Amino acid sequence: MQLILVRHGDAGAYTLPDHERNLSALGQAQASQTAQWLAENFEPDHFIVSPYNRAQQTLAKIQQFFPHVPVTTYEGITPDNDADIAVDALGELVGDCMVVVCHMNIIAKIAHILTDEPLEGFALAEARVYDMGILAPSLAAEIKRFVPTC
Repeated sequence: MQLILVRHGDAGAYTLPDHERNLSALGQAQASQTAQWLAENFEPDHFIVSPYNRAQQTLAKIQQFFPHVPVTTYEGITPDNDADIAVDALGELVGDCMVVVCHMNIIAKIAHILTDEPLEGFALAEARVYDMGILAPSLAAEIKRFVPTC
C-alpha cells in the first residue's frame, strides 16, 4: 500500500482561531501544484483530512482531480494531537493509496513513527509518498517527495 502525507499550504496570519485560518493566495497556489503532481503520478482511493480550514482547502484543490474519491475528516490529526494515536487510527482505514492532509508537527511525527527515520519537518504543501505492506510503525519506506516551487 501507499500512504501519501501532505502538509497544508501556506495559511493566513494568526488573526483567527487556529482552526479557522484559511489558505493564503500563496497557499492556494502551493496546494494547486501539489494537486497537479498527485494527479500526474497517483490514483488515490481514500482521502483523510484534518477538520481545520487550511487542510480542508488544501484537500479541495486535490479533489478537483479526484472528485469521486471518498473523504474521511479525522479530528485526530490536528496540530496538537498525539501522532501515535493517529497512526493507530489510520491503520484501521482501508485503501491501496491513501492521502492524508494535515499539519506540522503531527505530520512529521507520523512520518517518523512509520519509517523510524529521524524527525524531519515538512515544507508547506509538501507531499511525501510511503510504501508499506500494512500501515504500522517502522514498516514504511519513503519512495517519493514533492515540494511546490511557488
